[in-house]
Amino acid sequence: KVSMETESYVNDEPIPTSALLMAASKHIATRCRAQNKAFLDCKRADANPEKCLEKGKDVTKCVFSL
Repeated sequence: KVSMETESYVNDEPIPTSALLMAASKHIATRCRAQNKAFLDCKRADANPEKCLEKGKDVTKCVFSL
């Protein structure tokens, strides 16, 4: 018998589903605007993905704080 989990977890925190992220998208866009803008500006300025890892982490922290 195979057991399949319906939710994935990272560090004991559930990973949000696409439905949840879609429902929260307007809140994310409003409250995490500065972090998202900084991340996108970094990506435009430098093609090396490693340069923007910290900015990406800031976006993730903001989203999970909602």
